[in-house]
Order: sequence, then structure tokens, then C-alpha cells
Amino acid sequence: MATKESDRGGSERISRQNSEAAGLWESDLTTVQHSLKFVKKLEEQYVCPTCRGVVLNPHQTGCGHIFCYGCIQRLLENSPATTPVCPLDGSLIKSDEVFQDNCCKREISNLEVYCTNSPNCSCRVILCRLQEHLQACQYEPLQCSNAGCNEVMQRKDLQEHFRISCSYRMEPCHYCKDSYIYCQLKDHERHTCPEVEIQCPNKCSQMIKRCMLEDHTDQCPEMETDCVFKKYGCPVRERRAQVQVHEETALKHHILLVLGSNSKLETQMEVLQQEVLLRHQELQDRSLQVRGLEKEVRPLIKQVSHCDNTLSAVQRSLVEQKDHISSVRLQLEEFSTVFGPGVARDELSQIRASLDALRQRVSITEGLKDHLGALNETYMRHTRLLSIHTAQLERNDEHFRELESTSYDGKLIWKLRDYRKRKEAGARGQGPCLSSAPFYTSRNGYKISARAYPYGDGAGHGTHLSLYVVLMRGDFDPLLPWPFKQPVSLSVLDQSGAKNHMTMSFRPDPSNSFHQPGSADATAATNVASGFPCFASHAQLEAPKNAIYVRDDTLFIKVKVDTCGLEEL
Repeated sequence: MATKESDRGGSERISRQNSEAAGLWESDLTTVQHSLKFVKKLEEQYVCPTCRGVVLNPHQTGCGHIFCYGCIQRLLENSPATTPVCPLDGSLIKSDEVFQDNCCKREISNLEVYCTNSPNCSCRVILCRLQEHLQACQYEPLQCSNAGCNEVMQRKDLQEHFRISCSYRMEPCHYCKDSYIYCQLKDHERHTCPEVEIQCPNKCSQMIKRCMLEDHTDQCPEMETDCVFKKYGCPVRERRAQVQVHEETALKHHILLVLGSNSKLETQMEVLQQEVLLRHQELQDRSLQVRGLEKEVRPLIKQVSHCDNTLSAVQRSLVEQKDHISSVRLQLEEFSTVFGPGVARDELSQIRASLDALRQRVSITEGLKDHLGALNETYMRHTRLLSIHTAQLERNDEHFRELESTSYDGKLIWKLRDYRKRKEAGARGQGPCLSSAPFYTSRNGYKISARAYPYGDGAGHGTHLSLYVVLMRGDFDPLLPWPFKQPVSLSVLDQSGAKNHMTMSFRPDPSNSFHQPGSADATAATNVASGFPCFASHAQLEAPKNAIYVRDDTLFIKVKVDTCGLEEL
């Protein structure tokens, strides 16, 4: 065991002393050590007895033979428990006798070899300069460095490959000038490049850049569109050019449609006004009933209070009479003991008379107590009736306000009062979202409301006013097309008269926000709100340059739904 530990220690000393001594060129040549071609035949003394390649970083043993540094190290580490032996003469190899042969190293490093890329490369260099030559050799095989390319070629062909033939090289798009991988460039131009001109999908004669396609759709003469008087009953839907001719030539017909629609609206307004008057009369009648009930309840309250006082007095009197009876009994017992039964007879008669009077008062008190219970039940019944009437009045009042503010043309003007107070409440985490009265796209159309967060919501919390719209469950939803697809615009109105309104618009996406409320895709009566969490910063609202958005602590918010394309039921 002592021998093995000693050999291992010697191997470790060789490793520490000589690992740095091996030149970098020797480490790099280990992979081609056995394929090197020398100009003159390699002498046997320079061949490693273990690996049979040229000796790299030569080390000499005590028996005089030369080994590669790596080979002698493995021989010392992997030997059995006994001391390792030389493979040439069987001599024992002791680690403390192994040393680096620098003289042999100089001789080997100056041996002349052919380039490993021969016969393509005819260069001859000394061994220690071979790796330096390979770093510049034009016939050295190299792999393309472009991500995704696995081709291997000689160094002299690499630049041409980078510049011309590599499918993974970066090339600028001919149209948008952005750089893309060459093999993906055609697909980019064919499908996604915004600057490529493509044929209009409506088959008009124009070629339009892909990025301008949406704007062109709003002007394309071949695009099918509805007459602007569709909401008044005009059924025409043709190409835009034909619709424009129709709108110019059918003016009289359109005026008649508008007049007819206005007549319907006037009739509906008269019906609504009559309904409001009836509701107002009903509200007045209920108010009179409430006043009458209040007059009836006031004396009952006073009577109940008086009865409470009387009952308290009777109870105190009963306690006093009980105490008096107890004292009289004690006195009777004393009289009976001292004077006998005959002397106390007169006193006993007086006590009996007093007890009879007391019983009468108790009976009266019991009657008053029963009457008080009946009065209390009457009072509670009237209180419940009063609560029911008050709740009904509140519901009627809310319904009247909703009728007065409801619009049926897809537009809402919402007056949002106490802006700063609501904003401060939101900063304290006490302000819920504010909801507007619902409005409709038509008499039988979609039911929609607006929502506002003065202190901001989501990404706009604390910095912006957030505005949303939300689809609500309406009476005519089963007859309407779903999902909802009409463009929506939200505005904060300028109160200075300069009309510098702040407006943002969006087109509904196919999310659950725009499916039918209460359907399989949206189980709630109200959908998820959709809009702009960062509609306008607080600085824009409160200190604008050429507008006034907050006046008298009030905002005016406008919501407009584009009803073009919606059919009247």
C-alpha cells in the first residue's frame, strides 16, 4: 500500500510541475497526433512506446525511454498496486525518476511536417508552427457559422458561401428593407411584408400596399356597402360606386323614409310621455298614501309610548304592594303572638280590602298590557307597509330616470359628476367602477352600457382615466346576430366649444366580451367589459392646452356605436 500511495503522489507532482510546461501547440495537436506526415521519416526514438504517435511534451523515465506526457501520466495512474513497468524493457518506472526532456522537445518541435490538408495544401512547416499555419490555411475544413446551417467547406470557399449560397444568410427585403433569413424572405414577401403591393380582394383595378389595405377597403368602389339611409328603411346594398349614385338619385325617396321614421319616433315619444305622466300620477298617489300612513302611525307611536310609561308605573306599584303585603303579614304574626286573634281582626279586614283594591288595579294593568300588545302589532304592520311602499317608490323613480335617459340610436351622452371626489375615492381603494344608464342601437337592438374608472384600472391604475363598454342581456337578444361586430368609439367631450374631443375606437374581436350574454359562451347576464384602460392621462384631462374636459367637476363622456349594416327587426 505504501508503494501505491508513493506512486500516486509522484504522478500528482508530475502533473503539477509539467502540465503548464506543455506548449499550447502540443495540446492542439493531440487530435491529429497519429495522422501527421513528416517530410523525413520519423526516427523511432521520437515515437511514443505507448500510443505509437509522435511524442508530445516528452518525459524520460529512469530506464532512458521517452513517453508522451499524457501517456506516462496514465501509466502511473492506472497501474496495479505494484510499481508500473516500462513496456519496452520491463524496467520498473519510479515517479521520482520521471522528468521532462526539454532537449528532446526542442528536437521534435523543429521536425518538418506536411500540412494536414495535403495534397490540397503543399505547405511544409515545422511541427511547433503547424497549428499556427492551420489557423490561416485556405484548405482547412470549417463549418458555416450561420444559425441553422450545417454545411462544412474549405476556408477559401467560406466567404462566397456566406455572401451567395448560404440559405441562412441575412438579406434585406426588396420592399420594406428589413433583414430576414434568405430561406424565409420569399415567404415574408408573399404573406406579411407591409410594403408589397397586392391585388384588392374586392377585385378592383388597383394594386394596394398590404399596410394600406384596410384604409383602401373604406374607399374601394367595388366594396359592397349599405345605403346611408338603411336605418330609415332603405334596403339597397350594392358596390360602393353604385350606392353613391343611388344616394344622389333617390333623394326624394330617402326624404320620405326619414319623414316616416321621424313620424314613428314622434308617436313613440308621445307614448313614452303618456307613460311617464301615468307613472308620475301613480307616484303622486303613492306619496299621498305614504303621508296618510305616516299620520296614522304618529298617534300610535305616542300611545305606545304612553302605555310603556303606564306599564312601568304599574310594575313599580306591584313591587311596592308586594313589599307592603310582606310587612303586613309580619305585623299580623306579631299581633297574633302578643294580643291573640281577636285583637287583629279589624286590622285584617282593612288588609283584605286593600288586597281587593290591589287585585282590581292588577286586572286593569293586565288589560292595558293586552291593549299595548295589540297596538304594537298594529304599529309593526303599518311599518312593514310603509317600507314596501318606500321600496316601490324608489324602484319607480329609478325606472323613470332610466326612461328619461335611454337612447335608441346607438349613442350615449353620459354626464359624470363629482369627478375629483370619485377619483380620490379610487385612490383610497373605495371607489368601484361607475356604470352609465343602458342605451340601445335601436328600439329592438343591442343593450349596452358604459363603465368608467376615474382613478384608472389595470395598466392605467393611478395614471389614466379608463373607459369601457359592456354588452348587457336585452329582451331581443335571440333575434339579433351574434357575436356583436359593430365598431365602437369612446370620447371625452371638450366643454370649451372648440370641439377638441378625445376619441378612441375599436372593432370587436371574437372574444366572449361580444357573444350573446347568457349564452353557452357567456353565462352571465352581463359580458366582460372591453375598452381602453389607458384612455386619457389625468394630466391630459385636468390641464389640457386647447380644451376643457373637466368643468364644474363634471365630465361628459360620449359612446357611439356604428349601426351601419344592422337591420331593423
